[in-house]
Amino acid sequence: MIQPQRKNRSLKARQQAAEVVAISPPDQAINRFPSTRYYGSKRKLLAWIYECVRPLKFESVLDAFGGTASVSLLFQAMRKTVHYHDAFAFNADVGATILAEKPAMSRIDVEDFLRNVSPTRSHISEVFDGVFYPAKENMWLDGYMQLLMGLDKQSAEAQLLRYLVYQACLRKRPFNLFHRANLSLRTKEKVERSFGNLTTWNRSFDDHIIEVFDVLTKNCGYVRGDTKVLPSGDVLSVEPGYDLVYLDPPYVSLSEKNNRDGYWRRYHFLEGLANYGDWRDLVDEKSPIKAMPEPAHFLQWSRKSTFQEKLFQLMERHSRSIVVLSYVTDAYPSEDEIRQHFERIFRKVTVHSAPYSHALSKGKKRELLFVGQP
Repeated sequence: MIQPQRKNRSLKARQQAAEVVAISPPDQAINRFPSTRYYGSKRKLLAWIYECVRPLKFESVLDAFGGTASVSLLFQAMRKTVHYHDAFAFNADVGATILAEKPAMSRIDVEDFLRNVSPTRSHISEVFDGVFYPAKENMWLDGYMQLLMGLDKQSAEAQLLRYLVYQACLRKRPFNLFHRANLSLRTKEKVERSFGNLTTWNRSFDDHIIEVFDVLTKNCGYVRGDTKVLPSGDVLSVEPGYDLVYLDPPYVSLSEKNNRDGYWRRYHFLEGLANYGDWRDLVDEKSPIKAMPEPAHFLQWSRKSTFQEKLFQLMERHSRSIVVLSYVTDAYPSEDEIRQHFERIFRKVTVHSAPYSHALSKGKKRELLFVGQP
């Protein structure tokens, strides 16, 4: 089990004694946070989330579905002790890189690494031929990853270099996703496109990586709270004991057919990059997108039959902490069911609401923030 850092004082005493540290003004720090192309990111909602959580008293926080680490950055800027967790191994690299005080390598070091990349034909070129990237780009990715294999996998430098290539891979994909083998959307000539940016797709990986690095460095220089990146895996393996637990789980559609393209299908390619040395043996050759088999805990968080049970179990697991849940209207379970469960397990419950349109989502929904205090 993943254990939080323990302190001598009781959880309730720490919550009561915690100092509320304001970002002054909030947008000054938030605007410096790195942008992202990750589906479901809360990047554009951070100022609103800040206003909702600012009155709460807490020192330690668990960002349980950390994703892009944008909410962890917000808590960092509030000088809280942040524990970042995500189910994906590639997002552990994202969290470790984004939440570091400064990049583990200089721009010159990254440029030197790129100059040493020698395109080669290996796993990506052989398995993903014609799926996501043209042949030359697949060979470049193989060369990049082969060179990266020479570093200690858990070193900050290796995590930074993987983070940079993840972001470059997203930029060069239609819709920034890997749930469909739609390379033809990019390669067809004389086609009128109403979406995407062909110029961006066709820029080199080198160019994107350097640009991503430059964006990352803009996040340096402000005062931060302490941070720990927890091992990736099932969120229910994380032990309770934090002052505040922030939950941003996947949203499950009312129509089960819309839940097929979950986070695993959207980002399996990046998860493969995170496990490059073992990737060849993990791919399901029958999959049209060459995805690895989806772990059970991913399936459980993306299906109506199991999602509510898992969510309520997680909330109850952390019922002695302040629990802040990001949610959305027109999802399963309903807003009323979520509120009723909060009211069953927390002494004080508040619900905040804001208009927000999600990428790739038809129509407008409202973003919800449930806050339960023990």
